[in-house]
Amino acid sequence: MKRVIAIADRTAFASLKLLVALNVLFFLSFLVIALLAAGRARAETPGAETQVCAGADMLSALQKDDPAAYRKIETEAAATPNGRGLLWKLEKAGERPSFLFGTMHMTDPRVTALPPAAQKAFDAADTVVIETTEVLDKQKMMAAFLKEPELMMFTDSTTLSSLLSPDDAAAVNKALDARGIPPASVAKMKPWMLSTMVALPACELARQAGGTPVLDI
Repeated sequence: MKRVIAIADRTAFASLKLLVALNVLFFLSFLVIALLAAGRARAETPGAETQVCAGADMLSALQKDDPAAYRKIETEAAATPNGRGLLWKLEKAGERPSFLFGTMHMTDPRVTALPPAAQKAFDAADTVVIETTEVLDKQKMMAAFLKEPELMMFTDSTTLSSLLSPDDAAAVNKALDARGIPPASVAKMKPWMLSTMVALPACELARQAGGTPVLDI
């Protein structure tokens, strides 16, 4: 009986992983198509290459709408040790120093153009280690996603809407609709995965789809 139960459990888990993998594959395929469409639309727009791509400046809005909250954030940020540091030097007696540089996965020239100190460290480096090499190969990245589908999809009865208030769910659905992603198609997707889709302005997604490299590349 234990053997039968064990086999049934393994079969159920395998079926669940397959179902999740298919959902992830559908989502990634849909995302690729959406990004390519956005890239084509941008390419067909006169002067698109020179247009400024920008998101909403939430801090400026907060400074205007709630000055007290803005001052509190500024005060806490100023009190953070090394809060403005992006380039770090790691040293050990008898060893060549290493450097750690804080980056963002963005195509914005303010990100991709390294500051002089970071460029100097990069030029002198024998080895460069980035967060993930999958970013260099989209197919490899998709394969890595599919290897652990349960990290991206809920495998129980949980859905995205079950974690949100009605107002938050409406805001998320609006952001997904604006990017051409039907909310129902990603109902089982975990929040961290969806946040990557709505955190960037559509023009940034279009630039990436059009081949503009992020800093890691």
